[in-house]
Amino acid sequence: MKNRARLGNIGWAFLLLVFFVAACSSTPPVAYYTLNTLPEMQQEIPAAVMDDTLAIGVGPVEFPQFLDRPQIVTRKSQNQIEVSEFHRWAGSFPGDFSRVLAKNISILLPSDRVAVYPWGEQFSPTYRVKLDVEQFDGQLGERVVLDVTWMVTGHEGTNKLVVRKSLIEEPVSDKTYEALVVAESNALVTLSRTIVEELRKLGTP
Repeated sequence: MKNRARLGNIGWAFLLLVFFVAACSSTPPVAYYTLNTLPEMQQEIPAAVMDDTLAIGVGPVEFPQFLDRPQIVTRKSQNQIEVSEFHRWAGSFPGDFSRVLAKNISILLPSDRVAVYPWGEQFSPTYRVKLDVEQFDGQLGERVVLDVTWMVTGHEGTNKLVVRKSLIEEPVSDKTYEALVVAESNALVTLSRTIVEELRKLGTP
């Protein structure tokens, strides 16, 4: 009887082990995403029109703590967010935001003299673009919302030349995370165009 009990216990332990291994093997792989810039062919005015001494510094960019994480955040309701363990940013989300915004501005002006904060001592921006992101998330299959206050200052960063609040919404084409990231990239393009419009008005001091 004791031998049968032992064999029974071993059998149950084996079944539990098989179940555990099967559960682990069914865990979905992690998918990684990044924001995309405008195609460089979409520059809107010839490079010769811009003063080649004009330099733009992008940053610093302030992000809310709940968005500054590797996982992609979606919004379930006005007061509830969801953090995905299996859909993540390939790098820093705030860093990706700054990089893509700077590249978009470079393409739209167009200008090769656009740098992301912190820039080196050899780079002296004509204008600085500082941003405070309040919301940049969305709902799968619905929309993305970018709520950001931004300002353009002179090269010392103290005198405020332009202060704006942009509330941008972009539709999400389907319920995939890839569609969500595409919509976020589109929202960033809209913000880039708005900032470039103000930079063009300022021109070269």
